Amino acid sequence: MNHNQKMSLIGVIIWIVCALFFMYEFLLRTILGTFEHTIVQDLNLNLISFAILSSTAYQMAYGLMQLPVGFITDRFGLKRTLFFATVFCAFAVIGFGMSLGFNSALIFRVLMGIGSSFGFICLLVAVYDWMPRQHIALCIGLSQFIGTMGPMLAAGPLNALSTHSELSWRFIFYMLGVVGLIIAIIALLIVRNNNDYTASFRILKRPEPLTNSLLLLVREPQVWYIALYSSCVYFAIEYFSENSGKAFLMLNGYSSTISSYMLTISWLGYAIGCPLLGFFSDRMSKRKLIMNIAAICVLSSAIFITYFPFNTVITSIAFFCLGVGASGQSIGFAIMAEQCNNNYLAAGLGLNNGMVMLVTSLMAPVIGGMLSWLAQGNELSVQNYQTGFLLILILMLSALLISVFLIKETFCKSTKETTKLHLK
Repeated sequence: MNHNQKMSLIGVIIWIVCALFFMYEFLLRTILGTFEHTIVQDLNLNLISFAILSSTAYQMAYGLMQLPVGFITDRFGLKRTLFFATVFCAFAVIGFGMSLGFNSALIFRVLMGIGSSFGFICLLVAVYDWMPRQHIALCIGLSQFIGTMGPMLAAGPLNALSTHSELSWRFIFYMLGVVGLIIAIIALLIVRNNNDYTASFRILKRPEPLTNSLLLLVREPQVWYIALYSSCVYFAIEYFSENSGKAFLMLNGYSSTISSYMLTISWLGYAIGCPLLGFFSDRMSKRKLIMNIAAICVLSSAIFITYFPFNTVITSIAFFCLGVGASGQSIGFAIMAEQCNNNYLAAGLGLNNGMVMLVTSLMAPVIGGMLSWLAQGNELSVQNYQTGFLLILILMLSALLISVFLIKETFCKSTKETTKLHLK
């Protein structure tokens, strides 16, 4: 594959279609929160069962599917995989809208998570197959920017429909199902697989059995180092947003509104940081240096947030820098692609994405349990949070140490070059 290939119109269009599905599945992650009150009433749920529907069922299905998704995409190609995943997702959304109780809603929410689990991997495969290799990290960063901004743009109109019109949440879900089917038709008509032909060059590769590809993947130490780095550098922004970040800030004297604003600032930093770090990484032809800088940024920001929340300005800057540092995980996807053979490229990207979800889902309850133990039945204090958040700092420090001492620089080049044969 030519590392200096030019941007093609068909490549951009395919990337846009995949990005459209990524925005769609990202919206499905958060859509239940927009209609929480009416869904709880209509399905006779409580807060725990709603939390299981909105978060646990979806994230578990999404995370566990990441490695299989990679191999499915490798085996069946981008076109068929994207089409069937989108159709699967669309019917799961329609089924959820038809649900009359918790059990049926749980089944369709799990199916929604399974269908959605293909979104990011298909997008990454489209980037790696169709976009210029010299701009690969920038393209991955822009892809994550789209994924981050999509729900922010879509949630407002949907919330307005829920609040100011007589359209029910069920009707909204039916409409989202139709949108999914439209995206599937567009994917079927437009998306193409990269056929491994470049002008007069043919890339020769022997098809590998699925088990062989899996063994080759798991035996690569660099693959595991990169996945661990991505998980550790990303964890803080996810934890502060979904768990104790707001409560900790309010204990430090910030209002509920300002505390929420701080968390929004961190995601703004993430959205900006993904393409920005990708651009500098591509421009400098360095992955490891940018990953080191991102880890230092997220570690120092977490320290400031935890121990030195002096005033609104400093804390806002710290949260913005936390988001920028967390966006270092987008470089993780770029360097992961450069460490993987084409036979298990999508699987490697899936492993990276799955490890991020796994560490987040496992470490959050560990920190929650530690905070409960520290409180000993009393109200949590600032000191309790500062002690419990040491685990977050340990993860951030681990990201830095892994990046500095274990991950090898690729200089933006594949370490698994395929052999090219010139056809005369």
